[in-house]
Amino acid sequence: MADEPLASSRHWNHNVAYHGVVRRAVPSGGVDLLDVGCGRGRLARALALSDSRRHVIGLDPSGEMVDAARAAHEDVPGLEFVEGDFLACEIPADSLDFVCFVASLHHMDQARALAKAAEILRPGGRLLVIGQARATTLPEQLVSALCAPVVWFNDLRPDFAPGDFPTVEPLLGWRETARMARGTLPEAHFRRRLYYRYSLRWTKPRTKPSG
Repeated sequence: MADEPLASSRHWNHNVAYHGVVRRAVPSGGVDLLDVGCGRGRLARALALSDSRRHVIGLDPSGEMVDAARAAHEDVPGLEFVEGDFLACEIPADSLDFVCFVASLHHMDQARALAKAAEILRPGGRLLVIGQARATTLPEQLVSALCAPVVWFNDLRPDFAPGDFPTVEPLLGWRETARMARGTLPEAHFRRRLYYRYSLRWTKPRTKPSG
């Protein structure tokens, strides 16, 4: 879900545009990372190569994507690809330092997925979502229209390559998505971005709130 065809590592699209944002969000010293909806594995590869101590798991429900990712990145130490449904996978609580979703959260029950991500993160661990929402109100539609020329211009880049991963239209609007996220994860930071994307960043408290 989060990647593009493997013909060239230089290919760019609306998801690849945010890979740098994801890499920079990994907590300092974080070694156990999970990329949910990893697609063909380009982001997971970059996360693994950024620090030789890391163990990065790329998880995707598509066996075809997982097979392609394994074949393309078998030479990368500390990188593992697993076929599976995130909500159905058994992942121990407090076992990961970083969980990311790139254009994959809206493929599942979003509130449940965020709650599960919070559960499996260690205290001090971080969640980063690069997500998609739908323009459901007039103000949201106007903002999307204002952003459209920038999107169209960048789509003319010679290295632009739309992804070949399964696509699902998001059901929730921008405001609904932000409300859902903050209702599930208080203190989550929601920011609308270009390319019809938003970022959601949340760090798990190191101590449980009293009461």
